[in-house]
Amino acid sequence: MRIELGFGKGKMALDIPDMHSVNVLAPNDIETQMTGAEEVRRAIANPIASPRLKDMVKKGEKVVIITSDITRPMPSKVVVPLVIEELALAGIAKSNITVVFALGSHRAHTEDEMRYLVGDAVFETVRCIDATQEDCIHLGVSQAGTPVDVFDEVVHADRRICLGNVEFHYFAGYSGGAKAIMPGVSTRAAIQANHSMMVDKSASTGVLEGNPVREDIEDVVRFVHIDFIVNVVLA
Repeated sequence: MRIELGFGKGKMALDIPDMHSVNVLAPNDIETQMTGAEEVRRAIANPIASPRLKDMVKKGEKVVIITSDITRPMPSKVVVPLVIEELALAGIAKSNITVVFALGSHRAHTEDEMRYLVGDAVFETVRCIDATQEDCIHLGVSQAGTPVDVFDEVVHADRRICLGNVEFHYFAGYSGGAKAIMPGVSTRAAIQANHSMMVDKSASTGVLEGNPVREDIEDVVRFVHIDFIVNVVLA
């Protein structure tokens, strides 16, 4: 049997001898009406339990768009331009927008990696920066004792938009949402304090309620209000 597996940005072919019993686990076929940029644009125009983004922001406000770093499969180059497009409808100039890459405790990006993540058009017209450990502001302590230390560009913004992909997370329940703040733009010490709770038996895949890691993440964002979230489910 010959199968192909995703590897890096391409695929790797494997030949499995017929003498071995091989089962291929594939996702269910789900009927979809729209995908890609078309679906993102539709979702932004029809948010769940929230006003539309263009009706929330005001001309002259400073906006940060927090998106994932190079280690995550978030299609920022698809989503970020559409968020900027929506902000333009409210009169937000590109000069008032900053894209912040949520590094967590990962290394900084190269310029080429930033360009790859958001695309040439965004990179050349909008300020794009990494969150840095050295430039964080201490805002308090969560109920679980986690220091709330958040990247200053995020703290000082008038509006915060968090982007992320939704998938199972082995100890935070699910990825996406508030994880853009914690661990995304938090200090290493804050991340370690939060992640230390992963040993709790309730910190498991697909569990939100009663999950100490996830509940601490949600508690941290009480200190830094998130105005709008765009979560993407990857097919």
